[in-house]
Amino acid sequence: MKSIYSALLAIALLAFAGCGGSKTTALPATQNPPAFSAAAVNDYVKNLSQTANDYITAIKSKDAAQIATLTTKFNETLVKANSLAGSLKTDEVKKLQDWANSLIQQTREAATAATAAAAVPSK
Repeated sequence: MKSIYSALLAIALLAFAGCGGSKTTALPATQNPPAFSAAAVNDYVKNLSQTANDYITAIKSKDAAQIATLTTKFNETLVKANSLAGSLKTDEVKKLQDWANSLIQQTREAATAATAAAAVPSK
């Protein structure tokens, strides 16, 4: 569970990343999030998916206020992660970790692309 917490913390820290300027689409990891035996975990995954997509939209639109709001939302989500650990089966913990790692990677790539796009002078 510590690695899930660490992965989610990394997502929250991405809220402080650079900005860019193009329209966004859903992250691949959020389009088909995994399903779990516990309804609370499924709700958590759905919430985290939406937050990640909203975050990417905010950085691409250079919306600092929305980025700040999403940082708070990520922090609230991180607190909830600890309470969900007991409702996961052993094999589901790895499934959630793998999905969260994929989400983090895609979020990093989107933030990096947005930062690179912002650095390119427009004509």
